[in-house]
Amino acid sequence: MVEKTRCERNRERFCRLAMITLAMLMGLIGSANDLLAQELSEEVKMAAMMQYTLEYRFGKDLKVGDFVKYQLGEEEGELKVTKQEKGGVWIVEDCAGMKIHLLVDLKRMKLLKGFGFDEKGEKREATPLSDKKLAEVIAMFKNQMEQEGAYSQYVSWKKCEETEKVDVPAGSFTCSYLEPEYSEQHKKQIEDYIKLLQEHGKSDAEIDAEISKNEPRLYFSKDVPKLLSMQIAIGWMPWIDVFKEVKGGLVKVPHMQLELKAYSGQKK
Repeated sequence: MVEKTRCERNRERFCRLAMITLAMLMGLIGSANDLLAQELSEEVKMAAMMQYTLEYRFGKDLKVGDFVKYQLGEEEGELKVTKQEKGGVWIVEDCAGMKIHLLVDLKRMKLLKGFGFDEKGEKREATPLSDKKLAEVIAMFKNQMEQEGAYSQYVSWKKCEETEKVDVPAGSFTCSYLEPEYSEQHKKQIEDYIKLLQEHGKSDAEIDAEISKNEPRLYFSKDVPKLLSMQIAIGWMPWIDVFKEVKGGLVKVPHMQLELKAYSGQKK
C-alpha cells in the first residue's frame, strides 16, 4: 500500500511538471530565479517548443476536419484541423482554458505562424525562430529538464512489437504502445516492491497484474488522426524521438487518466 502511494505521487509530479512547463511557455507563470525566464521572453519559449515538437505531434496526412477529443482527469481537451491557408493548415488546441493556434506546413513540418490565448484571454504571438536560435533554446530546455530530474525514473521509452486491445469512450482499438525503460534506481524499487508482495503471500500472477497495472504506457492507433497535445509533447520531451516510431493518434495513457472520447472518422 505504501508503494502504491509512492507510485501515485510520482505520477502526480510527472503530470505537474508537464502542466507547469506548458504554463511557463504560455507566459502564465515565471520565476525570478529561473534562468530561462530571465534570458528568454515567453513568446520565444512558446515558439521554440511549438516548432521543435511539430514533427512528433502531427501526421503529414492530416486534413481539414480531422480532430481528436480527450478526457484528461477532470479536464477535456480537443485538437482540430480547422482550415487551409498559405500552403499550410490551421491546427487549434483547446485544453485547460488555453487555446493554441498553429499554422503548419505539414509537408515540411514547419511552423508558419502561431499564437495562443492564456486563461485570462490575453493573446500571445509565436514568431517562428531561425534554425540557429531554435537549436540554442531547445538545448537550454533540455539542460533544465535534466537538472530538474527528468531522467531519474526513466532512461528511455521504446515501442513494443506486441499490440493490445484497448477500450475507451471513443470505441475499441487494437493499439501499438510505448513503454519505459527504467533507471537502475527505479528497477531496484520495483524489485523491493515485488519482494514485499511475495512476503504478503501474493501469487506470481497477482504480482504480474499489480506491476503491469502501475506500469505507464502510451497507446496509439493508426485509425486515429495523429494530433498529440502540447502537454504530452512537453512531458515526453527528453525521449520525444520515440514518437516517430508510432503511427496514428493517441488512444489512452492510463497513468495520466487520459482517454480518447471522440475523433474524426469515428464509426457511428
